[in-house]
Amino acid sequence: MDDNRYNISQAELAYDLTKYSDKDYFEFIYRGHFSENITENILSLNEAKFVSDEETSAYRNRISYFLIESLQNVIRHQDIADNNNISDEGLLVIQKTNNSIYITTANVISNENIPALENYLKKIKTLTPQELKKEYQKILLDGVITEKGGGGLGIITMARRTDGHIQYKFKKADDNFSYYYYQIQIIINDKKDKAGSCDLISLDRISAFHDLLNNENILLNFNGTFAFKNLESLLPVIESHSMGGKLLQQKVFDLTVRLIKNIIDFADDFSGDDKKSEIRDSRGVYLLSNKKGKLFLTAGNVILNKKSVILKNKIDMINKISESSLIKIRDYLSEFFKSDISKKPDINLIDMRLKNNGNKIKHTFKKINGKVSYLILQLIID
Repeated sequence: MDDNRYNISQAELAYDLTKYSDKDYFEFIYRGHFSENITENILSLNEAKFVSDEETSAYRNRISYFLIESLQNVIRHQDIADNNNISDEGLLVIQKTNNSIYITTANVISNENIPALENYLKKIKTLTPQELKKEYQKILLDGVITEKGGGGLGIITMARRTDGHIQYKFKKADDNFSYYYYQIQIIINDKKDKAGSCDLISLDRISAFHDLLNNENILLNFNGTFAFKNLESLLPVIESHSMGGKLLQQKVFDLTVRLIKNIIDFADDFSGDDKKSEIRDSRGVYLLSNKKGKLFLTAGNVILNKKSVILKNKIDMINKISESSLIKIRDYLSEFFKSDISKKPDINLIDMRLKNNGNKIKHTFKKINGKVSYLILQLIID
C-alpha cells in the first residue's frame, strides 16, 4: 500500500476551503463546543485579522462586540441532543463581502423551544428602528427576560445595532432537535456594491457546509489568517474537546502548532511585502477530526511551484530516514543554525514526525496553475 495514503475526503475539504475562501468570502470558520471560556480565545484568534485589515480595523470594536453577543446567543439557546447521531458542536462563520461583515452561528436546539423563539425573531424582523428601541425599553421596564424563547435582550440589541439586518433558519435534525442558524450583517462601507441576499452568504449554503463538517466529524476547523501571536489562543480551544487526557491534548497542541507554523513559514506572501518570519502571518486552513479511533490533523496553504518540489523532496526524505538518524540530524541542525531562525522550518518538519511516535507525514501537492500549488499536510495520531 502507498505510504503516502491519507484521508482523501478531509484533504479535499482542506483544499476546497482555501481554494474557494475568497469566492465564499470566508474569513474565519470554527466548529466545536461553545462556552464562556472559548469566547475570549475566539476573539483573540480573530484579533490579528481585524487589526491588519485596513478596511475592518476601524470596526474592530464593533465586530468584537457582535462576536461576543453572537456567541452568547449560542450559549443561551444551545441544547444537548440525546441522540448520538446528532452533533452537538456549534458553528461560527465570519464572512466579508465588499461592504459587510457577516457573522453566522449555529447550535442544536430542542424543537419544543423553537415556536417561542421563532415568533420572537419574526416579530423583531418586522419592527422599525424606533419600534426596536421601544421593545428594548419595554423588556427592561417589565423585566421579562428569558433564557430560551422570547424576550432575550441579546437578540434585540443585535437587531438594533445592525438596523435589523438579521437572518435566521431552523433545520430539522430529528423529531426532537433542530439546528438553529442566526446571522447578522455589519455594514462597513455603504458606498460599495452590496452583496444583498448573495447565495454565497446564504444560510442554506452555510447549513449545507455545516452538514459536511458534521459528517467528517471535524472537531476544530480554522480557516483564514494565521499568525504566530495567535497560537497561544489555540490550546484552550483544543482543551475544550474531550478527546483524551492532558498528555494527548498537549500532543495535539504541539503538533497543531507545528502544522500552523508550516502554514506561516512555507506559505508565500503574494503582496510583495517581505516580512520577517517572527511577525509574518499567512492564509490557510487547519482541520482536527476524530474518525475510527484516530485523530487527523490536516493543514493546507498555497505555495509557489518552485518551492513545492523542494519541500516534497524534504518530506519524502524525512519519512524514509529512521527515527534515530532523524534525532541526530535534528540535533546537528539545531546547533548549526541556532543563530539563524530562517532555517528552522526544516527542524520543524523533522519534529512533526518525531513527536508523533515516528508516524510519517502524509502530504499532497495540488497544482492550481503555472505559478502556485496547494500544499496539504496531515498527521495521524493513533
